[in-house]
Amino acid sequence: MDLKTIRLLLIVVFCGISWVNANLYWQEFQSLPSEYFDSEHDIQMTLDEIPQVYQYHTRITGRILRTKAFSPAWYQHIKVQLNLYTYDERIVLKAGDTIRGTATFKVPKSYRNDGSFNYKSYLMRQGISATGSIKNVSVVRRSPTIRQQVFDALKQAELEFGGVIAALTIGERSLLSHEVKDVWQKTGLAHSLAISGLHIGMVVGAVFLFVSFCFRYLPVSPVFRERYNKRLICACVGILVAVFYAFLANFAISTVRALVLAGIVLMHKLLGVRVTPLQLLLRTSFGVFVIDPFAWQDAGFWLSICAVTTLFFSHWRWRSKAGRMANLRQLWFIQWVLLIIMAPLSVYLFGGFSLFAPLVNLLVLPLISFWILPLSLIGTLCSLFDGSRYAQWLWYIAEQPLVYIMPYLNQLSVHPWNWMAIDTLAATREARFGALWALIIVFTVPVVRVWQRILLVVCLPLCIFVLLNQRDGQLRIHVLDVGQSQAIVVERNGRALLMDTGVSYHSGFSMAEQVIEPFLRYHGLVPELAIISHKDNDHSGGKAYLEKRYPGIKWFGATTGKPCLAGQTNYWNELSLHTYWPTASYKKSGQLSRNNESCVVQLRWHEFTMLFPGDIEMGAEQSLLTSVRSNEVLNSTILTIPHHGSKTSTSWPLLQAVDAEAYVISYGKHRGYNFPHRYTIGRLQRTGAPWFGTQEVGQITITSNGYSWSLELPHENR
Repeated sequence: MDLKTIRLLLIVVFCGISWVNANLYWQEFQSLPSEYFDSEHDIQMTLDEIPQVYQYHTRITGRILRTKAFSPAWYQHIKVQLNLYTYDERIVLKAGDTIRGTATFKVPKSYRNDGSFNYKSYLMRQGISATGSIKNVSVVRRSPTIRQQVFDALKQAELEFGGVIAALTIGERSLLSHEVKDVWQKTGLAHSLAISGLHIGMVVGAVFLFVSFCFRYLPVSPVFRERYNKRLICACVGILVAVFYAFLANFAISTVRALVLAGIVLMHKLLGVRVTPLQLLLRTSFGVFVIDPFAWQDAGFWLSICAVTTLFFSHWRWRSKAGRMANLRQLWFIQWVLLIIMAPLSVYLFGGFSLFAPLVNLLVLPLISFWILPLSLIGTLCSLFDGSRYAQWLWYIAEQPLVYIMPYLNQLSVHPWNWMAIDTLAATREARFGALWALIIVFTVPVVRVWQRILLVVCLPLCIFVLLNQRDGQLRIHVLDVGQSQAIVVERNGRALLMDTGVSYHSGFSMAEQVIEPFLRYHGLVPELAIISHKDNDHSGGKAYLEKRYPGIKWFGATTGKPCLAGQTNYWNELSLHTYWPTASYKKSGQLSRNNESCVVQLRWHEFTMLFPGDIEMGAEQSLLTSVRSNEVLNSTILTIPHHGSKTSTSWPLLQAVDAEAYVISYGKHRGYNFPHRYTIGRLQRTGAPWFGTQEVGQITITSNGYSWSLELPHENR
């Protein structure tokens, strides 16, 4: 490498670092100042997106125009996402409205656990710097956006599959039912619902052909034909229409990325620049990173790059098919190449892949590309020019193929051989992905004889799976970050036990669905036993969901029909679980409060012990110490602090009796509680042992071989 090349590389690296830093600074500049969090403010804001209406609240997203003490500059778009729980039913909020209200802002929160969705990062990618709630809402000015007008027209049309039409035309998925989303994902069609390269390419291509047709058959003067380049005009008109399409989709990240890709490819075609597929891929990727330096954080970016790379690789690796129906056979083969090579990414993002996806994509994508999408977009244009009658007619015609194919898609989605839910396998993460990568290697490596490839397909992935699916036999106790609630997973040798199930809300949000199940799938665990410490929702809220998802779980404790009682001992996976509270006499007395009914369970494995006292308070703690034959019985290596660190729990006598080497607290930020209390922290500091809280460090993992132990904080800096 010569000196000139080195200098050029250094300049590129320096410019890249400077550009990323500039974007980070711009993000910070467009964020809500920290002094506005956790307090009420009278604000005026403009709604940028279509409000999302749920059963118990409405979610609005928009830009702050002014507050009492702060007015952002016209170029400073401070974007926030707020929940409206009560409002006048006569007021229907729409995108484009300017409203007033009293807002309480919160710092976006992610639950930091293995397998959990990074909601904070997602909001940052959308440019949203704060979440919260708003009340006392009134509309200052009505000015519905074009997207809102199309959305309203689609709702009025009362289409059977209006949600699909809305997703394809304006990138709005709120009209899609959960059932339709699930069917399209499990049949490999979910990618077609996001406006991406496929849609932008179809629009540019259709406009290019239409303008070319006009050039050829319309009365255009010879002077005009000679003076202007037909291909250039067609391409420019196509890009302009694609930009308008992206505008209808609110310039969503995936749409902008597809627009950049289409523009770069089209520019190479027009200029006659001949490059290899790899060079074209690198140039388009570079263009995307120039426009959006943080595109690598999006799943859609990797899906697009992986799909395009797979197509280029397929063209390089295998010859094109020849003979009868060669094109159809080639498409069929490419679909299977895409399925196999993209399987690891699909499992990483969605937990599995569809075996019927090649067939479904081969049959349904042409219908979407050449029928549903064009008619839907033409109908959308009609709706913008007072042609609602024609728009509804075109949308109705556009959805007709869906009316006939959806019953078949429903049947395919529930077929036992369709969805390969790899993340539900009781196997290590390394074994699952290792087997998939081995399958890709076997599929792509040149082999002369068919029987050799079959032998490799059967043996290599299986051997890799068995080799990597080795558990070390150590005990791991994961105290999950579930906000102001509690959920603990105990695992050993691929088997799992649950201690409490986190909170659930009337809105349908459940920690069991959002945190516990993703964690179990991430580690390839299937719970066998679950203990509910007491009836409070923050400990038992996820029970109903987990019962449906894991019907084989044996339940123990509150709300299970097998209540805790002092003196009980359960054995599981060579571990013993000893219950010390509540005693039979205290249960009969009826003096126990809901918190003091908590199971107090001690886990033992060789010399390692951990105490789980639920939410017991000081009165019950004193009775517990009196009821045991010796305080040394409660002596434990680790103590889970009771009642999330409340001042009414964790008495000094309990701490002395347990004499733990470390303490863990499961709690979250909550204005009503402000846990852990300073009195509790003071008592913990007095012991001299360290304490760790899920609010600060996220998931806490304790690992032990039965004699020594270690504590890990895998998401402390996330």
